[in-house]
Amino acid sequence: MTFVSKLALATALTLGASMSAAPAFAQKADKAAAVPELKVSDEFRKPAAAADAALKAKDLATAETQIAATEALAKNDDEKYYAAYMRLLLELERKNQAGQMKALGLLASNPKTPADRVRVYGALYEYMVGAELINQKKPAEAIPALIKARELGSTEPDLPVLLANAYAATGKNAESIAEVNRAIEGSKAAGRKPPADWYKFVISRVNAGGDRAAMADWLKRFITEYPTAQNWRWAIQIFRQGAPAAANSKTDRLNLYRLQRATNVLADRGDYADYAYSAQQSGLPWEAVAVIDEGRKSGKVPAGDADVQRTYAAAQTAVKSEGSLEGVAKQSATAKDGRTAQQTGDAFLASGNYARAVELYDLSLQKGSVDADEVNLNRGVALRALGRKDEARTAFQAVKGAYANMALLWQTSLDVPPLA
Repeated sequence: MTFVSKLALATALTLGASMSAAPAFAQKADKAAAVPELKVSDEFRKPAAAADAALKAKDLATAETQIAATEALAKNDDEKYYAAYMRLLLELERKNQAGQMKALGLLASNPKTPADRVRVYGALYEYMVGAELINQKKPAEAIPALIKARELGSTEPDLPVLLANAYAATGKNAESIAEVNRAIEGSKAAGRKPPADWYKFVISRVNAGGDRAAMADWLKRFITEYPTAQNWRWAIQIFRQGAPAAANSKTDRLNLYRLQRATNVLADRGDYADYAYSAQQSGLPWEAVAVIDEGRKSGKVPAGDADVQRTYAAAQTAVKSEGSLEGVAKQSATAKDGRTAQQTGDAFLASGNYARAVELYDLSLQKGSVDADEVNLNRGVALRALGRKDEARTAFQAVKGAYANMALLWQTSLDVPPLA
């Protein structure tokens, strides 16, 4: 990492350009450029003029010799100011970070530095100090310097990233997350796409903190920005790993596999086999059969896989024993509550009859005595499969409580381009 961005380097050079444009060591300021009046001795003037000429000619070796002479001869604040300014120009040319830091520190503290430049020089100095401390693995010491740089008006794009790393290294995850968010928003405001690693940096820390709602929101932001198959799989895996060991964990597991299927990111034999087994164990053999058929057709599930075949055979047997779902659907209409309708809707969803699933879910909500959040989640899945995106979004947005975060991920799938 370079301590000073190209923009900051340009700013530093521009701030001094007006001084170089003025007659060398003029006794009166160039008012248009707001150059301070400099009182220098004849002894100082000679090496300073030579240094100025060498800098303009890009003769850095001569510039070093003459600037060193001005630094040795500088007696008053005027001479120290100009010696430090020329030192900054030289070290910027040489890309010498240590030299830049020293010169900026001198300029920021010199009473002859114009007020509007004190803050700029000071901000660059504090930023560079903080960055150097980060490199030295001294994050606790870096934080005050970086905060001071921000207070002085630093607009370095890396500043919030450095602060985020420093906060994370000192166990301050909330502050670290806030800084990355600031970096992302700043990057977007500047017309740049935030790096994917910034999102992953935050998501891992939010996940460690156990805030499922915040994690779902960050996963949504990440996938919206980077909707690739690899990122979808990563996001779903992170969400699955952070799932609490609660009563709805089996439902969460199955719904996450459904989301992978819906977004075309089932990766390999393991995904298909686990998905089919979860569906079979949830009493939805139709889905287990369909998933294994798809896995075999795609070539990701070997035809001779014994474990998968056992699941497949059991699922096929269960489908045959269940018979037609329409008979159960008729019973749902006369049932005293909506539980039978919900279960039948789940079966239709698993069998791929999404239109009938929606009808049964609507009936279950009408009759009541069901978990409306779970019904709306699955109802949204069915509506999405039918291509009725606006209705699906409304269903997902109606989900609260334990299924709200899952619904947010499903809603994200409505807002990103479909994957091949």
